[in-house]
Amino acid sequence: MVLRVIHVLLREVRTAVEDRLYFATAMVLPLIMLLFFALMFYRGSVDGLSVAVVDDDKSDMSRKLIMMLDASPGVDVAYDVANVADAEALMLKGMVVGVVCIPDDFESNIFGGVTSPVECYLSGTNISTCGVVQRDVQQVVSTLSAGVALNKLQAQGVGYAQAMVDVMPVNYHEYIVSNPNLNYGYYLAPLFMFLGVVILTTVVTVYSFGRELRYALTDDWLATASDSFVAAVLGKLLFVTIVMFLHMQIAYLIIFDVMGMVCEGSYFVLMLSSLLFVVASESVALAILAVVANLRLGLSLGGGFAVMSFTFSGVTFPTTSMYGIAAMLSHIFPLSYFNHLFIAVATLGAPMQYWGGDIVMLLLFFMLIPLVWWRLRRITLNNRYWGRD
Repeated sequence: MVLRVIHVLLREVRTAVEDRLYFATAMVLPLIMLLFFALMFYRGSVDGLSVAVVDDDKSDMSRKLIMMLDASPGVDVAYDVANVADAEALMLKGMVVGVVCIPDDFESNIFGGVTSPVECYLSGTNISTCGVVQRDVQQVVSTLSAGVALNKLQAQGVGYAQAMVDVMPVNYHEYIVSNPNLNYGYYLAPLFMFLGVVILTTVVTVYSFGRELRYALTDDWLATASDSFVAAVLGKLLFVTIVMFLHMQIAYLIIFDVMGMVCEGSYFVLMLSSLLFVVASESVALAILAVVANLRLGLSLGGGFAVMSFTFSGVTFPTTSMYGIAAMLSHIFPLSYFNHLFIAVATLGAPMQYWGGDIVMLLLFFMLIPLVWWRLRRITLNNRYWGRD
């Protein structure tokens, strides 16, 4: 049996070398995808977002506020415009993501003991950039307000320590237990890389088996396995598993060594789980092909299923906030379990009790293969399913 599986594996290697589409999908595209996401998220932070300022006061205090805004990491005061209409035009053109408006009585109100509002208009079309600008503007305005209040108290003869207590009676301390630098690369790059792997694993698996049906090559395929259907299937799965498992290790290399993310947990667990993740994705792909018995339709459904796994991964929008049936659908995607496991192990260093269930769920996907085994054998051996477009 082992020798038969190896023969099929070697046949698959030759096929991948000779078939340019097979080679590109299995070997080239994953590497391009991993490199693309590494470059996209390498900086890891969202900064220098362009905003426009409408300064109707033109005072020392308003200029100080503008300088503080420009010095904040997430904001770049790119435009100083005369009125709100001009600022709105810049926002509609997509040239700025926010507009800060300073009223004409800004400084006089401050020194007169009157609250002076600073208005900030944000584009909510991109929640990430909106959040960054909102955070930085709020922080700058709060800092400036605290500084003004502190100077007033000190001018009245209040000591610095007591003045700080009066200005900030409640002191806020924030502790971020994982990803303390709020690095977007550590947050999004792994998910996108794993998504790319699951898409390509699904497509390659469907193509690997589907091309035998499409081009009526099943006789040669089975002959290579000495007519052992088990060996024929295992040989193909072994090839895809090895290739995609290696791509997963390259992804880890990029995430941990190139991008600098620290693996808080066991790397061995990540290696094992990545192997289970790949095989689980193959199981889904094989089940889809067995049901539709058509290469083109199998590629469409398999690719669509894999892409949908991003939506239901719970990273960009938590599954707990999804509508009931949508939250339930998240459980049918291997990526949901693997992503949760990766965060628990690599980011949080959590013990097994917090990610052991994800291992079990990935293993359950293997049951799809015996469930569709009879159907897969039937479409493989019956020439009625060969040569379909």
